[in-house]
Amino acid sequence: MRILGLSNMRDAAAALVENGRIIAAAEEERFVRIKHVTALPVHAARFCLQSAGIRLQDLDAVAVPWKYWQLGRRAALAIGSMLQSPRLFAVKGARSAERLTHEWVELAFLRTLLSRRVDGTRCPPVVFLDHHLCHAASAILVSPYEHAAILVADGASEAHSTMLACADQHHIRVLTRVPLPHSLGQFYAAMTAYLGFRPDHDEYIVMGLAAYGAPRFAQTLREQVLRRLPEGQFRLNTRLLDFHLARCRVFSREFLRLFGPARHPQEDLTPRHHDVAASAQAVLEETLLHLARHLSTITKERRLCVAGGVAYNCVANSRLLRDAGFEDLFVPPAAGDSGAALGAALWLTHRKGGGCAPMVMRTASWGPEFSESACRTALEAAGLVVERLEEAPLCEKVAEELAAGRLVFWFQGRMEWGPRALGNRSLLADPRREDMRALINLKVKLREPFRPFAPSVLQERASEYFEMSGPSPFMLRTARVHASMKGLIPAVVHVDGTARVQTVDVDSNPRYRGLLEAFARRTGIPVLLNTSFNVNEPIVCTPQEAVACFLKTEVEWLVMENLLARRRATPSPAQAPVRR
Repeated sequence: MRILGLSNMRDAAAALVENGRIIAAAEEERFVRIKHVTALPVHAARFCLQSAGIRLQDLDAVAVPWKYWQLGRRAALAIGSMLQSPRLFAVKGARSAERLTHEWVELAFLRTLLSRRVDGTRCPPVVFLDHHLCHAASAILVSPYEHAAILVADGASEAHSTMLACADQHHIRVLTRVPLPHSLGQFYAAMTAYLGFRPDHDEYIVMGLAAYGAPRFAQTLREQVLRRLPEGQFRLNTRLLDFHLARCRVFSREFLRLFGPARHPQEDLTPRHHDVAASAQAVLEETLLHLARHLSTITKERRLCVAGGVAYNCVANSRLLRDAGFEDLFVPPAAGDSGAALGAALWLTHRKGGGCAPMVMRTASWGPEFSESACRTALEAAGLVVERLEEAPLCEKVAEELAAGRLVFWFQGRMEWGPRALGNRSLLADPRREDMRALINLKVKLREPFRPFAPSVLQERASEYFEMSGPSPFMLRTARVHASMKGLIPAVVHVDGTARVQTVDVDSNPRYRGLLEAFARRTGIPVLLNTSFNVNEPIVCTPQEAVACFLKTEVEWLVMENLLARRRATPSPAQAPVRR
């Protein structure tokens, strides 16, 4: 049984499942080069089908994680907010309504559009599924658990923002839901907008900024904005803080009286902004804990699966694992709406009885890959100096360069599924250098200096450096760095003494693990600084994109499969040939 899951909403994506096993999965943004793109994922769908050597007509069904005809409540809330300001509605409201209408029309005529735009063959039946159930399936059906409690929290589904459930590999039982407009995702997005960042894009920046402040506004947020209620419920005061207005940088007078003026995107960050970020993060964590503890009480489960866009908040995930009463936690690598496309394919497969033995997701490598020949063509076309090395010498050479303080772009195998670079499309550096964050920002990222960089560590040695037990393969948890180790790996220690850890086992990414082992042999440190291979764009996908990104930066080395590349040396004035 072959099911293609896809979503055309924000973070558009497609995923192919065969008999319950993942064949391929990718976000549309990696192909069209627009972050968080909302679009029919034609390129991602083509990639998935090509990976299996099939066409649309060979599928049993297309699964969509939206019952699109039930999205009216979302539209009504958005339009209602805009109507508070007729001028704003004229500019933004009409545009939002037009966008929603376009997305609905795409879904209503999906079979025709896919047939026409993907490969010209007949599209199979399309099945529209409950959004939050698809999120739940994206976690439980690839988790290592036979049964677990499930917490889904995002901005909005068809009419809800949060779902509490329990599940096994065959059934998902919904226990309670939180209706719109009461949304943790929209609360945090509105606070992101208030702090001068882009809502639905830059929430991770606010999460990093929170560590620099004190939660002195948290009590006011608890009392006035986001209140916890019994039985796993909460309420958001949208009269005080409205997500739809916040996206347009419109805030109520009372909110501004309580918290001060909203920050302009170009304005310098002040201690007040740090404290607001810390307060928003604290209240988000407390509300998630409230929900998770209720789940623990009513389900008696020892394991928790978390999905939805809020699950990208790795600081909150760690708090759940530590304080919610569960022994273990699983978050899929694509926890947001792109992951719901995979969840739709998995859930429909299981509803149709087409699953085989349960699949545990231990790797996020489900995207496109490219041959060494294709990589060489791109490198040589750019005039780079290219050397081919076998795997062991390659890892030793790269470890030597990293230990000498040089930066390396690392392009290997299949592109990662989800927003994290996990050793296939990564920028790597030595974590021992105190100045490495500033160096990367100067040479590559050109981003806010307060944002942390993450460590990759050999899984069996993670507990030597971090206060953690169990694996963290998808970089969706934080852990406190042991006091004795902070001075050894300062480049990956955040201001609050934590790190967003990726553990690397012996099976999921052998070549990346080989590099970590080579670096450990050379330095004694089994840790590398790992950040994404991009510069203000989606993570690179193709060899050509990798080379173009490399040439825009001052990174010294580019590794693509077994090829080690660098720029040609520029002759000094004394060596330059004399023109006659």
